[in-house]
Amino acid sequence: MRGFFVNNWIFGDTPIEAVVERVSKIGFDGIELVGEPKIYKGNYVRRLIEDHGLKVCSICGMFPGPEKDDLRAACHPESSERQKALDYIKACVDLAIEVGARSVLVVPSLVGQPAYFKSKEEDLEISKEVMSKAAEYAENNGILLTLEPINRYEVGLINSLEEAIEYCKDINNEHFRTMGDTFHMQMEEPDGIPNAIRRTGRYWLQHLHVADNTRRAPGMGTMPWREIIRALYDIKYEGAVSCEPLPKGASPYDARKGKIPAEKLDTELKKGLEFLKREMETVLEVLDSGR
Repeated sequence: MRGFFVNNWIFGDTPIEAVVERVSKIGFDGIELVGEPKIYKGNYVRRLIEDHGLKVCSICGMFPGPEKDDLRAACHPESSERQKALDYIKACVDLAIEVGARSVLVVPSLVGQPAYFKSKEEDLEISKEVMSKAAEYAENNGILLTLEPINRYEVGLINSLEEAIEYCKDINNEHFRTMGDTFHMQMEEPDGIPNAIRRTGRYWLQHLHVADNTRRAPGMGTMPWREIIRALYDIKYEGAVSCEPLPKGASPYDARKGKIPAEKLDTELKKGLEFLKREMETVLEVLDSGR
């Protein structure tokens, strides 16, 4: 496991300098940087992060983008729109190289818009053209692409880890794998999150977003965190754990607009991080004892 990170999209439009300062103070190992290559100067972000003793674990691709017409949809029926999606992913790979990140999160459809352009089957097939080319670009630059399954209420194409692995096999590139998100997994993995982690295995599972069942910080809900962490150790998980919680009453749209009060967000992030570290220590004690 590469450590505990926090996804900076939940800080909204807070300047990156302030985010890094807050994340460092809370005690995280670093950040997952929101995928907006036009906003960030990679070399500057890398120096800023390193000056605080932190790292960037991943670039969090955003589908769609912040502008109304910036769809970034790999499954779009128009080739010009698919090219925009490919160009965007390539720019995220370039940003990953600049900041020293290991991977880039990708989604072949639009998040928050579960309707299809044509049909599920047609959209999936259309998207593979873009994702195959993106995977080749990532491979040539030594970066992983991690496909995120998202719950059925937010996306229409890939909801479960099983669907994600099947899609990855079609792309057939070692630099194109999958990831998990505990908030989405609780809805889409019928055998439970720990079993889904073990079933997916070390090769395919390369990144993990975490939030409790309430979408608040870990420990502020009912998820079986000890069992989840044990499952990660069982598969010898080699990716990062990236926190992506939202305080009570906040929506993803509030977060992206920076509407969550800093004190409220930081307090819950600190509680979540401390909780995860305690649970990890307990799991390691059990493993060391051979139980």
